[in-house]
Amino acid sequence: MVFPDKYFYDRESEIELVERNLVQMVFTTGKFEDLPITMPQTESIVNNLEVSGVRPEDIDTVISLKRAYEFVIKRQGVFVAKDVLAINNAVRSSHLGAGQIRTEGVQVPLTNDLWVPPIPNEHDALNDIEKISQQGQSATENAIDLNLYLSRWQLFANGNKRTAIVSANALMIDAGAGILAIPENKMHWYGSLLQKYYRSGRDIDIKQWLYDNAVYGTSAHSISRRK
Repeated sequence: MVFPDKYFYDRESEIELVERNLVQMVFTTGKFEDLPITMPQTESIVNNLEVSGVRPEDIDTVISLKRAYEFVIKRQGVFVAKDVLAINNAVRSSHLGAGQIRTEGVQVPLTNDLWVPPIPNEHDALNDIEKISQQGQSATENAIDLNLYLSRWQLFANGNKRTAIVSANALMIDAGAGILAIPENKMHWYGSLLQKYYRSGRDIDIKQWLYDNAVYGTSAHSISRRK
């Protein structure tokens, strides 16, 4: 099954779309960490305003996500695998091992189960990223595939789903294909599909769901208005 691009923006229009939705993108991406903050609080942090009632570590997470998205907006040239390392470094800020392929095992809790991805080989992982990001399908499908690959194989010690969605958006932005973002009110559906994908490795259902529910374009389809 092919998933063609839904949107075709020039560079200026694509960047305008991302900047208009930046707060919402940071907010929804933060939900992968169950950030207990509101949209107005997120907006205040993104705009460098004082905010009360938010833990310093949660503020740091929001600022790190903002910097990660700013990195993909400002970067130039063809997307390469090492851009994913830079994105994880931004997402995790000053945490130990940020931006480095993990060398130890991890366990991902699932409902009544665990997903234990193998310790990645850095050379192979970087080659996989290059292949996925340039495999010749639509930019939207490449972005979805990259998001799923990074989410499932957990290449980093932490921040994998955040790194995955930001990296996917780097491909979307480069191609002027819109935005990839999981709506807050559908995060539970995505989590359920992601668990099934972790277990089986079969991606067609979750790819179709992402294509139908998580690809955004014009203001009429902005993240905040998608139901």
